[in-house]
Amino acid sequence: MNWKLTWKITVGVLAVVIVITALQLYHNRSSAVYNRIINQDGYSLSLVKEGIPVDFFLKPEWIPEEVGENKLNLVIAEKFGSDIILEKVGKRDSDFYIQLDVRTHARRESGQILSLSRIGDHTFTYTGGFKWTITDADHNDLLGDQYGAGQGPNNKTSVFIDDKYREKFADGVNVHFSGFYLYGYHQKDESKLGYWIPIVFSLLVIACLVLLYRKRSEPETGLGWKLIGYLLLGGFTFALNGNKLPLGFVVYLLFFRKPRPNIPIKDKAALLGLLMYVLQLVSPTIINHFDSEPRHSTLRHISAEQLGVDGVLKMVAAQAGLGSQAGVNNFDTTFSTDGEVKEIHFYLTDMDHTGHYSHLWADYNASGQTVSLRRSLTDSWLQFPQLMSTDHLAEQMQSLKLLELMPSGGEHRYTRFELMHDGIQGNYAMKDQNNYGVDGKGVYKIEDGQLPVTAHLLQVCAPQTIEDWATCEDPVNYYFNIVEGGARK
Repeated sequence: MNWKLTWKITVGVLAVVIVITALQLYHNRSSAVYNRIINQDGYSLSLVKEGIPVDFFLKPEWIPEEVGENKLNLVIAEKFGSDIILEKVGKRDSDFYIQLDVRTHARRESGQILSLSRIGDHTFTYTGGFKWTITDADHNDLLGDQYGAGQGPNNKTSVFIDDKYREKFADGVNVHFSGFYLYGYHQKDESKLGYWIPIVFSLLVIACLVLLYRKRSEPETGLGWKLIGYLLLGGFTFALNGNKLPLGFVVYLLFFRKPRPNIPIKDKAALLGLLMYVLQLVSPTIINHFDSEPRHSTLRHISAEQLGVDGVLKMVAAQAGLGSQAGVNNFDTTFSTDGEVKEIHFYLTDMDHTGHYSHLWADYNASGQTVSLRRSLTDSWLQFPQLMSTDHLAEQMQSLKLLELMPSGGEHRYTRFELMHDGIQGNYAMKDQNNYGVDGKGVYKIEDGQLPVTAHLLQVCAPQTIEDWATCEDPVNYYFNIVEGGARK
């Protein structure tokens, strides 16, 4: 046996595996993934919220007495998969400054990130709209708007304070900054198996050729190259009307099976080539089956307390790869008396890049801060053009304060909000009920004589328990986005 050749091939294969693994680790390091996310290179990125705040206490001893820098690198908050760092406090000739930085631990498939920039379609805009507030122990504003601010590079931001305010910092101060943008992201369809299958299969082919070579029955000059030739011949195809025919293997059977040395292993090399041809036909189906979005998955670290219900809606759409224009089929949420979100359920539909309709059911678990997702695909969805977009519903929650509406009667232990009529504007004529309109001016009564109303309908009621879907007391119908009837008098 040619042990030297076998050893060289084995070392070569191991070297290839090590290099590929190293390149993959380097390509998928957190900083590289983050750069691809913000540049939207293989990722979809959606703005979820702006003005995300951070608060911390600044000790007086951190401020240098002389010109220079005090490098702290303290993690003052962990939010949305990012560490907010109090990087340093410095002194210049006539002022001193505080500098923050954001370090994001980006996950490859999906997640959330903070940024100081307004990120558009491959553009980065520094808005300069962030706000610093510095207060003492009694919450007195020490600076008003008398400070300077700056950004850069990357996610660094600083506030510059004139030395005349230095004495106000003698006992330490509370610093509030509210200038971060929160984004959700999702890796676009990128075939992971499609990347690895050719590599793994190539290594297996090399291993098979080595085994065949070692099983030769008699010495033969250039046998290794001949085995490679028979492999390529067995896998050679001829395209006819878009169909690939295994012409190479047919040629081998007709002209290369005459008696000659080592015929058994040469036959197997040609068959290995034919197997490569078969894999070309079936591998796309295998890849699409295993590499598509999972039917069931879970998003973690989604906090309704931090995001609000509208933020949860937008964040889930962003991380699921649907985007803010996905249509809302169903939505409901339940609050406790103290305003704590107990549960959120919604169902979104969006058209994907193949022209199919992607359906997503989301169930928010408040205790675990997780969202369970279920997916399906359909070829058509007739009501899709009539659905209200996720972005619009989230905006209406904010501008119309929809989740501050109440059921009739007195106080209740729980309050449930449910979007009716599958998220489509309906025509309603429900007389002898509590009907109210909601617009930019607030809430107003809709009399029976003003019915029917064409609008979106949010029904608000009071369940006895969170699990009680059958009984919901004191319901009130709140109409918004009214297009006909029910006008304010």
